[in-house]
Amino acid sequence: MGHTVDIAIDGRQALDILEIKKFDLVLLDVMMPEISGLEVLEKVRKKHTMADLPIIMVTAKDQSEDIVEALKLGANDYITKPVDYPVANARIQTQLKLKRLAELKDEFLAIASHDLKNPLTGILGYSTLLIMVLEKDMPLSDSYKGSIYRIEHLAKVMQRIIVDFLDFQAMDDGQLNLVREPVQLNDIANMVQISNIDYAKRKGIELKLELGAELPKINADGARIQQVMENFVSNAIKFSNEGGIVVIRTRLENKEMVVEVRDAGPGLTEEDMQKLFVKYARLSNKPTGGEKSSGLGLAICKKIIELHGGKIGAHNNPDKGSTFWISIPFFD
Repeated sequence: MGHTVDIAIDGRQALDILEIKKFDLVLLDVMMPEISGLEVLEKVRKKHTMADLPIIMVTAKDQSEDIVEALKLGANDYITKPVDYPVANARIQTQLKLKRLAELKDEFLAIASHDLKNPLTGILGYSTLLIMVLEKDMPLSDSYKGSIYRIEHLAKVMQRIIVDFLDFQAMDDGQLNLVREPVQLNDIANMVQISNIDYAKRKGIELKLELGAELPKINADGARIQQVMENFVSNAIKFSNEGGIVVIRTRLENKEMVVEVRDAGPGLTEEDMQKLFVKYARLSNKPTGGEKSSGLGLAICKKIIELHGGKIGAHNNPDKGSTFWISIPFFD
């Protein structure tokens, strides 16, 4: 079929070969000398994902327990002995096609991270420059000013969607990593307010801070925590009506650093509560300004907080609206 094949006589040799050569697919017998196929599979999966290196296990027909264990350890598929070669070839071709689709996806993400982000950075830069001119009381109509603000907002929305897709892919691949350092949650909350204040004003919404006094620093990825807070705040503004109030709160409670974002919007239904933090979930409420999103933001937030060993959630307020919150363990 035009494939180049290498053969290993035992599990140890298979691991050695995989260390020095790149393969498109591995056929791995469960029963091998020295190291079993299941042990080889477990070691390989620590370095290669199922998309990166498909592995098809070869088992005897009566080895159902081995098949189940192999699939749990990350095998892509299996074939039984004696081998039915047309069936084996069909399964191999299927896995190679899936691998190619994964490669195409990675190529698209590489384009998205570079060829799409760079022009957006330019658009945002020029729109910011125009806004600086507007702030000098240039004699422009409200319609003209509104158009410039709209350019900036839409560019930020597109930028957020691209970042969400890239982060979600990293999350799926187990490559969403943290860069921890001592950070002050109040400082992050201040930055989040500054970055969203214009958006809130344009929608006629007040964005307030209620920060805990003298909060200690925590060892966390400040950029990722800011990403979570930005998501909560932008969502609160997105679903609030004119005249509403959005509040960012921080406090230390029972060795937990707590951040809350409270809005005065329509609140969450029971069905909404079940779908929160699930990828591509669409809630019952509609953005009050027709804003768009990737549908991935809250799922990414959940993963970020879990990587910090924290908790994330939401509840309806007693009076009106809802509150999204996170808590991160604080250690003296």
